[in-house]
Amino acid sequence: MSLVDIETISRAELEQDPFGHVVIPRSFVTDAVAEKLRGEFSDDGFEESERTDLNRSDKQYRMFNRSLVTAGAVDEDQVRTLPANWQQLVADVVSRPYREALSALTGVDLEGCLVEARMTRYARGCWIEPHTDRPDKAVTHLFYFNDGWDPQWSGDLRLLRSADMADCAKRVAPTTGTSVVLVRSDRSWHGVPPVADTCPVDRRALLVHFVRP
Repeated sequence: MSLVDIETISRAELEQDPFGHVVIPRSFVTDAVAEKLRGEFSDDGFEESERTDLNRSDKQYRMFNRSLVTAGAVDEDQVRTLPANWQQLVADVVSRPYREALSALTGVDLEGCLVEARMTRYARGCWIEPHTDRPDKAVTHLFYFNDGWDPQWSGDLRLLRSADMADCAKRVAPTTGTSVVLVRSDRSWHGVPPVADTCPVDRRALLVHFVRP
């Protein structure tokens, strides 16, 4: 049985300001399921990922990642060590009903796209600068797993009107059950400012990308 609320996703309404996106406040079939996934979010198996070289053409960032699905293939070695609910969640995001729901929501043909999925942790000082995703990333879906989020901790998702983090149209707190769908375009600017040193917890999420081969 799917843990992701497929019907809610397919019936959500896409917004176009500042670019194609939707914030879904209740992404799982029940709040109890969302809470269970939050409580079972493992901190094991993550690797630090950082790019801060000024002489680069891609975005800068610092975060911790645990890859679960790469180029459409589930990493069985990683996934089998997860709790049963998380194994089901991985099965959900590579399923056809989920793909069709995101297609219905976004109007983007995802047939033939390859799924990539990874768990992420933003510790204190982690961030990702304003960017638009690569042209091959057609649609991104971010699921969040934090028990509340104080605005003073920073580290929220910023949907932007430009490459300036201050040019913010919407802020999304990474709270449990909330998810965000982003449709890639040349104006789909978004970023995450550094998590504050006063933040007592890591910012936790699952990122799902549909990538054109």
